[in-house]
Amino acid sequence: MLSLARTSQARAAATANAQARAVACRGVGTQAPWKHQRGESQKHRQRQPYRDSAIETEETRYKPQSRKIQAKEAAALGGPQHQTATSASRYWPKLDTPKHAKRFTYHDLDGPKENGPVKIAWTDKFLFVEDPATENGRRTLKPATLRDSCACPKCRDVSSGQKTFSSVEIPVDVGLEHVKPTKKGLEISFLNDIPRFVEDGKDKHVMLLPWESVDLSLKRKGMEDVRLPRKRSVLRRTGVVYWDREIIAQQVRRIDYAEFMKEDSEAFWDVIIDICRFGLVYLKNVPRDEESVVRITTRIANIRETFYGRTFDVRAKPNAENVAYTSGYLGLHQDLLYLDPPPMIQVLHCMDNSCAGGESLFSDGERVGRLLWPFITRHRMAPLAEHHVPYQYGKHGYHYFSSRYVLDGNASGFSSVYWSPPFQGRYLSPVKDIRQWIEPARIFASLINDKDAIHEHKMEAGDCVLFDNLRVLHGRNAFDVEGGQGARWLRGAYIAAEDFLSRAAHIPKGLAEKYRGEEAWTPGLAQNGLKRSVWYEDVVRRVRELDPGVEA
Repeated sequence: MLSLARTSQARAAATANAQARAVACRGVGTQAPWKHQRGESQKHRQRQPYRDSAIETEETRYKPQSRKIQAKEAAALGGPQHQTATSASRYWPKLDTPKHAKRFTYHDLDGPKENGPVKIAWTDKFLFVEDPATENGRRTLKPATLRDSCACPKCRDVSSGQKTFSSVEIPVDVGLEHVKPTKKGLEISFLNDIPRFVEDGKDKHVMLLPWESVDLSLKRKGMEDVRLPRKRSVLRRTGVVYWDREIIAQQVRRIDYAEFMKEDSEAFWDVIIDICRFGLVYLKNVPRDEESVVRITTRIANIRETFYGRTFDVRAKPNAENVAYTSGYLGLHQDLLYLDPPPMIQVLHCMDNSCAGGESLFSDGERVGRLLWPFITRHRMAPLAEHHVPYQYGKHGYHYFSSRYVLDGNASGFSSVYWSPPFQGRYLSPVKDIRQWIEPARIFASLINDKDAIHEHKMEAGDCVLFDNLRVLHGRNAFDVEGGQGARWLRGAYIAAEDFLSRAAHIPKGLAEKYRGEEAWTPGLAQNGLKRSVWYEDVVRRVRELDPGVEA
């Protein structure tokens, strides 16, 4: 009996500890930055911004916050029941600019019209910047962070651009000595600077804080808009054109290979710009040479090598390791979604296409994704952004796996589209009911496969197509090579997103904006434009067939 009692007590204690651990885990666990709520409006869990730090007196110092660990939680974690844990707070007190701070107002008359004057104030311990036109538009910048951000020739090697000092060399009591406005930004000199920068006996060390950094601090610009090479910051300059069959037929360009290959040629940048704007561009008159695809790809950036090799050949062969290496119809898809991340740019050079059939197919997947994005807050459409679709490759000694939403996004809205039915993997644990996903997925499939959405083109020997694999879906019609009546042979290569965007970030100023127009591209502008487009009414109609309660 005593043994049974002890066993019962042990079980009860274990249950209590497990419950306590669950409570503790819920208390300290992380959550996704955004989450859809079915049957109601989408709710995003926004990250809380850092509050301004300032001073009531110049002796004010930051103090870490503390939290009490509850007795049950402490016991569950195996620690003492009375404990105070300190943690670095994300919040600083919002205090006023000191009365004795030096002040001035700067207004760039030649700058963007939407940017009004900036109020600047500073003491030896803080730099205050304020946008008078914005509520709560004041930010406090700290000397140590400013000093660490200096990009002058003393602090950044002119050749490599790399830092010449370590952040740990900065004295913790570094201060501001002087702040002066200039056309390019704020010139700042420091008190108690890094000793070797003071002792070198040369010119006084002065940093330049660009106005762009001030605009970022005041949230006049978003980080994605200015930090190159991000896709959004590149597209802000080039603009984006969403297209269907009619639009792309009128606007897609076929640029001469020789012009593209010339150094400092505008034709080269036209190719980069068109990939950004349309996700699709052609080269013509490409030499029928197996190395041509290498020359074209490396003219832009390094090749993204995969398990298919540095380059690959697309032609029918027996026992093909990829459905693309057959002669059958290949539906619209994106390549290599089982890799993380998938390559961004695909280059396909046509060596031969003398057979019957084999037309290339392209559809603007991002256009459809953005058109459907406003409806994912609805219960019936939500699975497009909530259901993980498995993608898998497991042949010939290779095994890759990744899972993705059809429509991916974050607190800022739509970000990506992923669709590749031929390369879907199986559900290893088939406990999910995918019926709720199938219905909205059919709507997506119907939109990308609509005859008015597909650009069809039969490539000829000497043609090369370059397209954005993360935006434009591609496929091909079946072709017939039986009996030796013609052939179909494409040579291909990939470029990673970071390598392509690194190149696109250097599009010459003025050339990127040449086709865009005066207004910079933004995701919000794109969404509003699509909502006013001729396509939106058709999308609403199709969604209503599944969910009659949808409002336009």
